[in-house]
Amino acid sequence: MRIDEIIATTQPCFSFEFFPPKTAEGVEALYETIRVLESLQPGFVSVTYGAGGATRDGTVEISGTI
Repeated sequence: MRIDEIIATTQPCFSFEFFPPKTAEGVEALYETIRVLESLQPGFVSVTYGAGGATRDGTVEISGTI
């Protein structure tokens, strides 16, 4: 389903944007945060590449895990 369709059919529609952490501790904290936010049943999430694509590998890994 496309994001515009999700927004049009889900009220309210929550979404979250995650930034890939640079440390292993940050990754653990991110996954814990995701587990907590899951109860809000977001319509969609996004994961950034970071400045200049510096965290691209983290983006792919985190997106796959979510």
